Formats: sequence, C-alpha cells, structure tokens
Amino acid sequence: MIKKDYIIVGQGLAGTVLALTFMKEGMSVMIIDDLPQSSASKIAAGLYNPVVFKRLVKSWMADDLIPFMDKFYGEAESLLNTEFYNKKKIVKLFAEENEREFWLKKSKENVGKYLSKDIYDNFLECIVNAPLGASEVIEAGNLNTGLFLNSSREYFKTNDAFIAERFDYGQLKISDDHVSYQGVMASKIIFCEGYKVSENPYFDWLPFKLTKGEILTIKLSQNDIIPEDKVINKGVFILPIGNNTYKVGSTYEWNELNENTTEKGRKELIDKLNKVLKVPYEIIEHSAGIRPTVNDRRPILGLHPQHSVLVVFNGLGTKGVMLAPFFAQQLVDFLEKGLPLDAEINITRFI
Repeated sequence: MIKKDYIIVGQGLAGTVLALTFMKEGMSVMIIDDLPQSSASKIAAGLYNPVVFKRLVKSWMADDLIPFMDKFYGEAESLLNTEFYNKKKIVKLFAEENEREFWLKKSKENVGKYLSKDIYDNFLECIVNAPLGASEVIEAGNLNTGLFLNSSREYFKTNDAFIAERFDYGQLKISDDHVSYQGVMASKIIFCEGYKVSENPYFDWLPFKLTKGEILTIKLSQNDIIPEDKVINKGVFILPIGNNTYKVGSTYEWNELNENTTEKGRKELIDKLNKVLKVPYEIIEHSAGIRPTVNDRRPILGLHPQHSVLVVFNGLGTKGVMLAPFFAQQLVDFLEKGLPLDAEINITRFI
C-alpha cells in the first residue's frame, strides 16, 4: 500500500495548482488523471484580466488575487524550469463614442490602477479596425495552460505523484479517517475534475452551470504582426501565442454541452473577428472545452457534508488562472491548519 497525504483527482488547472501548493508545503500527493484529449484547462487561452469590461469595475478580489498569482506562477516557472506566465496589456477597442469618456472617468476611480489614461487614436491602423480609439488594461496577461500542465505533469511523474488512468468511483474505499484507492491510501481525496464533477456520485448535487466555449487559432502573414505583449479585445480577444499565431475566443454555450466544435461557434468567432481585423488570416485550429462555472460565479471548496475525507476544489470558471493559486492555498491552510474558508466559496453555502 502506497501512503500519501492526499489523493487529487484531475490534473487540470485546479488540480495542478493544488498539487504544487501541497508539495511546496511538504505534503505528499498522488494525482489521478486519464489525460483526455480536451478539457477547458488544456485548450484555454489562460487570459487573466483584473477588469470587468461591461461596467469597468475591478474583477472580484483582483487586488488580492493578482499579487498572489504573480508569486505562485513565478515560483512555478523556477521550479519547473519553464516559462509559461506572460504579462500583457489588453487593448480595449472602443465600440461606441461614449466609451472613451467613460473609460477616462473610471481611470480616475479606484479601478484606475488597472486602466491606462492614454488613448490610442490609430492603434495598428493597418491591421486593426478601431475608428473610435482604444486604451489598455494594465496588470493583465495569460498563462500558457498547456505548457504549464504538461511541465507540471512531468514533475509529478518524476516525484512518483501521478497515475495516468480514468478514476473509477467504484474502487474508492471510504473510512472515517482515510480513503484508499487501488493500492494508494491517503487522509483525504480531493476532486478537481472540472466539468466532470457532474459525473461524480458524491458531488453531482452541486449547482454547476456548465458552459461550453470554442476558440480558434489563426495565423497572420509575416507583414501583419500584433505585438506579443498586447491582447486585442472587441467582441472577441486576439491573443498572441508566438510565431505570428493567435488564439481567438470565446463563445458561450449553455445547452450543447460536449467537447465537439461546431459550425455555429466557428461562424460566430469569424464574424466577430472580421469586424476587428482588416487583414486576411488562416485558421489553423478550432477547439472546444467545457468550463466548470457555478450559478453564483464563485468557486466551490470544502468537505462533503457526510464524508469529511471527501473534498471538492472546483468551479473556477473563466477566471481560473487568477483564482486557483489563492484558493488552493486557502484550501491547504483549511485542511492542514484548520483555518476557515471564505464564506463566499465554502461548499457549506449549498448545504
């Protein structure tokens, strides 16, 4: 019997960040994941943005999340000897005349630390259609989620902390003070399964509102280049990912919940992209994933109401890159030190 402190089911963004946090604290883990071809974490652009564009207010807890995230991913890059965390500025193209005035007004309020006070009247005018001007969100960027997950997985394998197989709930044995699963014993098992939580017999009652998203990867000609440190936003985002290729997203679909790409999603993205780009492009990939969003748009952390050895860490949704490090640490402190979970994210709000 292999003994670990914790078993973690799922090696998407939540499971990976949580495992690295436990290991940094000196805990031992065993991660179980069947390495599916797609998932929201694996195909995601990994964008993070401290501003809610619709109202130009700070994203929830942005002032706490961003410095914590910077430190976590910076340390992870050093640990894994790989660069996957990129600071960028999001260039917001104004869609209406009054947006410029509203932007300048909000830049003088408390959200202003994240809003540039400079207005571009001719931003990349040969490439981008921005007749009403543009400005920038500061302290934004992206995590190369695929590279982060892959390099982390190799680290887990090197440390005998990874099993590549589909988790079988029927093989889980639950006791009052421990769990065991196919020769591995641990004090607790933590489910970080993303949207597959809907198949989990212990947590399928939670009020998830899953959302499908589709993205395109495009390539521009050698003469048409969007700077690597800029992300363009107007209806869609255009994120540089190197070699003059870009991720374009994203759609939101609440009914057709599968990982299949659709002509409808492709057309929606192309229509919006064509309103932004003036230059031709080549579509080189079309991907889809399902986001584990929750009705109240907050993560779900905590213990199962009947089985204290079963734990959930899920519901990070579209802001997972920002949320994961902070709340992984909070969950570790809750389990190891008995510190309380924030009421807004505690599973007890649904019990």
